[in-house]
Amino acid sequence: MAVTNDAVTFPALREKTKPFDPPPAPVGADGTPARVRIWDGTEAWLMTSYADSKAVLSDERFSADPNRPGFPEKSAAYQAAMAERNVRTLDNPDHDIEKRMLIRDFTVRRVSAIRPKIQEKVDGLIDAMLQAGPPADIATDLAFPVPTMVICELLGVPYEDREFFGKRANLCLSSEVSSDVASTAGRELEAYLETLIDRKNAEPADDLISRLVVDVMRPGERDRQHVIAQAKLVLVTGHETTANMIALSVLALLTNPDQLELLNSSDDPAVLSNAIEELLRYISVAHTGRRRVAIEDVDVNGTLIRAGEGVIVANNVADRDESVFPDADRLDIRRENARQTLAFGYGIHQCMGQLLSRVELQVVLGTLWKRMPTLRLAVPFDEVPFKEGGSVYGLHALPVEWDKG
Repeated sequence: MAVTNDAVTFPALREKTKPFDPPPAPVGADGTPARVRIWDGTEAWLMTSYADSKAVLSDERFSADPNRPGFPEKSAAYQAAMAERNVRTLDNPDHDIEKRMLIRDFTVRRVSAIRPKIQEKVDGLIDAMLQAGPPADIATDLAFPVPTMVICELLGVPYEDREFFGKRANLCLSSEVSSDVASTAGRELEAYLETLIDRKNAEPADDLISRLVVDVMRPGERDRQHVIAQAKLVLVTGHETTANMIALSVLALLTNPDQLELLNSSDDPAVLSNAIEELLRYISVAHTGRRRVAIEDVDVNGTLIRAGEGVIVANNVADRDESVFPDADRLDIRRENARQTLAFGYGIHQCMGQLLSRVELQVVLGTLWKRMPTLRLAVPFDEVPFKEGGSVYGLHALPVEWDKG
């Protein structure tokens, strides 16, 4: 795409007074795609309407392969650390083949088997918070430990290594570090996983890495580097998104007491389930958009997108489309179509871990106020530290307090 003078830099920073709203984004005439300029000075088309976003994400003429010319990568760090061939970056037919190798670890049966362990972990963390007494930090004391434990359980990664891989995962996803720093972090993760693969090869267990080793690597269907790439993707992306979603959800409910009251006044699992969907729509932690590049000329809502031009689907903006979600800027846990959210994407690349993430959110939000009914912010709302410097939106901390009973 030719560089122009009227393209707006994307993504913009969020308005400090509206931290739950998506960053301001340009919209073309009548809601059509608009041009934006990204971190490396190149331009891409930005999709902000719900219909256009679904159209692009379900159209295989738009490729998810970051190695194609014109692909609008999220940052220099992401480009350096996350460009391997894996289920995130592959197009069909290869994507579906790879997905079948992984999906058994994200089924209803597998997630149901993990759920009691999630509940046990949540109860234990809340016990520790209550025993220590207020104040506490929901982000570090609850939101991050839960999905970290889950991803360790799923992959077969030792929980005691969480600080090592957590720090490096953050660097891989950051837009605030250099490509060299991110690349080094990525290589260190790969070296760690290579050692882990050797251990799984010697002593397989009931986990995803063991299954990839036994079912895929040993028969020669895929090589060792392929297993590393798939495990790295799940490890890096599998806990950061859910952890930030948990923390932001707690904050959103604390600052919308009417919605919190609606949630806590019902024991109906359907109410909690719908509340999770609405929180996913309202918050949308994947705030830098889904990235694609056209592999042939495509008309989207009257705009011709030529082969080789990048496209960014602003899913968080699309989830505020008033034509689909009336009064979209309001959190409404009774919203009838909340499940139509694009928070987990759409089309073939819809997040495999969405069921697991939903269950983690259900357990945390369904337990927290039952155990800590007087939970409240320990600092003024404008002192809560939000973080925007990566592909995932979140909180650095969430200080809370409660009445000691």
